[in-house]
Parts: sequence; C-alpha cells; structure tokens
Amino acid sequence: MKLFKFEGFKLNISEEALAIKAFRDIWNRDKSDTKEKAIQELGFIYFFCDPRSDYMFLIDEETRMEKILEQEGFPKKWKPDKTIEKAMEVYKYLTTSPSSLLLQDTRELINKLRVQLKEIDLKAVDDKGKPIYTLNTITATIKQIPGLIEDLNKAEKAIVSDIEENAKMRGNGVKKLLEDGLDQLAV
Repeated sequence: MKLFKFEGFKLNISEEALAIKAFRDIWNRDKSDTKEKAIQELGFIYFFCDPRSDYMFLIDEETRMEKILEQEGFPKKWKPDKTIEKAMEVYKYLTTSPSSLLLQDTRELINKLRVQLKEIDLKAVDDKGKPIYTLNTITATIKQIPGLIEDLNKAEKAIVSDIEENAKMRGNGVKKLLEDGLDQLAV
C-alpha cells in the first residue's frame, strides 16, 4: 500500500493514509497550522517501516531508529509513544507482501554473511595446523559478492514496483479490461 512517499526532500502523505485511524490520530493531535510535528512523526514511520526507505539497509531496528532520529533532527529524548507505535504496526501490516517479506529475509541473510566475512581470521588453523580459511575459498566467496549485490538491488526495485502497482490498483479500484496486456478476450 502506498501511504507515504518521500520525494524531493518532502514527505507526501496520501489521502488514503489520513483515512486510516492510526495515521489520522497523529495528524489530528498536532494542532498547529503547519502540521510540522505530525509530518516529522509520519516521516519517522516511513523511514523506519517502509521497504523503500533509505534506512532499511540497517537490519538492527535499534540502530535504524538511532540513525533516523539523529539524521532527521528529532529532539534528543524523543521516542515513539503508543500512538506512533500503533501507527508503525499498522504501516508495517499495510506495506507487507510476500515479496517484501522475502526481501527482508534476504537482507537479514546478507547481513549475517557480511558479519561472518568480517570475522574471518586468516591466521586461524585447525587442530592439524592447516589454515581453516584458504585463499581460494575466500576469493571464491568475494567473487560472488557483486552478484549478491546486483540480485539484492533487483529485488529492491521489484518491491518498489510491487508497492507502486498495489497502490495503483487500490487507487483505481479494479483493473480495466485488457489492463493485463491481453490482446484478445477468451471466448
């Protein structure tokens, strides 16, 4: 579901998002004319929860939260309250699809691989004094990394496409005749 979109350093909130109680509660509790606080809090939800967020590479949620709060100018002691937490749950639920779950799992696995590669001790030997990690094994692993990166980038683009398509469908209601690219009607 396309609830928020971040473009041109501005958070765009869909009308559909404000029709959802959890987001409307955040919007309505900000009594200012500019709704600056509401926009900042909704932006936090986008950055923390949306699969398209630039912060999603941070697998650890605590680290992701710290970086978002630091980079996006939140007050030092700001933490999500119950209203924000509820909206985060709703946002995660509404933006979840089988493909986004697979992407999340893939990111977690690649992060585990990254940590494991980082911890390789080139001096480590087995009980017979032979190296545990041979240069051939390490270089073969390194050669696979560009392919993993390329595949992850393709998966991320597919998720964005998936979100855009789902938003288009929800916004338009139903598909039009021949929208799937079918040239002929089945008789």
